[in-house]
Amino acid sequence: TMALADSAAEDDLSRLTSVYENMKAKDAAKLFEEMDPQFSAGFLGRMRPDAAAAIFAGMTPAKAYSISVILAGRNADVPTE
Repeated sequence: TMALADSAAEDDLSRLTSVYENMKAKDAAKLFEEMDPQFSAGFLGRMRPDAAAAIFAGMTPAKAYSISVILAGRNADVPTE
């Protein structure tokens, strides 16, 4: 069913996020440098802040900025009331 597929996909994303969190930050940063910013933002947004910060620190400023813009804009259209 659709619910099972969604659950399996969520499990896969959680597992992969955990793998990236537990990598050496400099190695993870190299991988994230190669990823599309939209794709990498999905993982970085799910990570513990300390793990994401260490990975951001290893990226080029331009890549870190582009991912930050995506993350910051995710909820820009959400009503506040």
